[in-house]
Amino acid sequence: MTYLRGTTFNQHAATRQLEWTQPATLPAPAQTATPWISGFLRALVQTLSPSAVRGFFRELDRKDAVLSRLGWALMAVVPVFASFALLLPAAFHGINPWIKPIKFSLSFSTFATTISLFLLALQIPAWQLRVARRVIAVSVAFEIFSLGAQAWRSVYAAGSHTLLDTFLAQMTNSMVMVNTAIVTAMFALLCAKRVHSSMIDGPMLAALRYSIAIFLAGNAVGGYMLARGSHTVGARDGGPGLPFVNWSTIGGDLRIAHFIAIHAIQIVPVFAYVLAQMAPVPAVKQRKLAVAALSITVALAVGITFVQAAMGRPLLPLSLFAR
Repeated sequence: MTYLRGTTFNQHAATRQLEWTQPATLPAPAQTATPWISGFLRALVQTLSPSAVRGFFRELDRKDAVLSRLGWALMAVVPVFASFALLLPAAFHGINPWIKPIKFSLSFSTFATTISLFLLALQIPAWQLRVARRVIAVSVAFEIFSLGAQAWRSVYAAGSHTLLDTFLAQMTNSMVMVNTAIVTAMFALLCAKRVHSSMIDGPMLAALRYSIAIFLAGNAVGGYMLARGSHTVGARDGGPGLPFVNWSTIGGDLRIAHFIAIHAIQIVPVFAYVLAQMAPVPAVKQRKLAVAALSITVALAVGITFVQAAMGRPLLPLSLFAR
């Protein structure tokens, strides 16, 4: 399957394959800024069209049932946690404890789909591919179970600290380390160009490398939060925050930089894919420069929000919401 080597949407009408990037041999006439932007927006709209999305998930399920169905299972537990949030409205540090497993279920659902595509691009033995998929599926399932159990404990055993609570926290941290190790190994393989050349071209390879590098930086921010025992700087955890995400509006919040970084693995590759769907397709050099520019922008956003949080400054101060 050529997931990562793309065609234009006119060509997609004649094939059922899902592909990511454009062959470097196609001509790419020079474009002015306005047609380039409009062409990108057209390609983005077509990429996100219901028919394209349905086709993508059907093909992904056919090629990687384990991680594809894990993603859907994680989406399915979101309304379960949401029901608990409504029916069991306890608060932990002023925040409904079920919000965290909801957020992590949504995040891990996108993670499972994204990592599935990354794995398909790697040139590794089939048994290693199977092991990686199963380990990721088991570790993610355990982490969501652990988060749900911690939320349940905060409702029915608020204020208590037992061996069970310690075990659940350690389980969560261990599963994060497992996934980080797998992503780090994937990054090493990408740097060594251990990829299927028929499935991936230069701009997409660069996008995968950049995005994982930023992702790993985001994991480092997560480790820093664990080491310091809190994610808020200049205020206590659980104070006033933005709706749903609960990012602090009275102090710095390290979770913002973490959030941007871990979702770079979706932002940068999708951008590279949409570039490859433009008609006419930009030249390889132009797409590489665009991917590098976006990656630098995302990395700067991570760095700026981290420094801002470390200085104890909120992303959006509480005063903005008091007006």
